[in-house]
Amino acid sequence: MPLTMRNDKGFAFWRIAAWLILLLAAYGCLQYMTHAGQLWQALKPLPASDSGDILQLQKMLAWDVLYFIIAFALVVICAGAILRQAWARASLQVACVLLAIGWGLVGGLMLFSQWREFSQAVALTNAQSSLDTASQLALAHMHRSFLIAMGTKIAGAPALLWLAWWLGRPQIRAQFRKLRRTGG
Repeated sequence: MPLTMRNDKGFAFWRIAAWLILLLAAYGCLQYMTHAGQLWQALKPLPASDSGDILQLQKMLAWDVLYFIIAFALVVICAGAILRQAWARASLQVACVLLAIGWGLVGGLMLFSQWREFSQAVALTNAQSSLDTASQLALAHMHRSFLIAMGTKIAGAPALLWLAWWLGRPQIRAQFRKLRRTGG
């Protein structure tokens, strides 16, 4: 069975986590590639004299390309770990720690900051006038989106740290193999 460990009868939860990271990173690749294509299409018709808009779109395009490269590297690392390649184990450990810190902690703090600003703006809007039903539904949707994003970060960061720790355990480390070199 592919999801069980070689020396153990139990379920290899670390492989499931690696598959989830791989799938999410592949989805991220698709999102960044699609957005970069949209930015590229928006850049084409702009006249050269519109340097402010061109610069902003180029910055956004550069970020999309950078995020695409990072997400693609994560796909490759996860695939290597799933195939139990020794180089991928240490790489996935580092990637999990960096993701837990960057995506989980820093991203969570930024999201919380945005949530506070959003809550203050909603309170100000509610104090100034009553909102129609469509606006109330939109605000409720944004509220749920923030809660889901925060919940994902709260659950995801410890899970990533767990995976990094788990991959360092001797019985897991022993399951990974070095690449065979053929001499010639």
